[in-house]
Amino acid sequence: VNKLRPDLKTGCKFSAEEERVVLELQAQFGNKWARIATYLPGRT
Repeated sequence: VNKLRPDLKTGCKFSAEEERVVLELQAQFGNKWARIATYLPGRT
């Protein structure tokens, strides 16, 4: 458990909506994962 940022999601499962967002943003930005993560609340 992350005590400093308790709002972070644990585990590596993505919801269907998160997967859709990741695919759209990856097509738009390429492999800019730090930038993509800013669109996914609770993910780093």
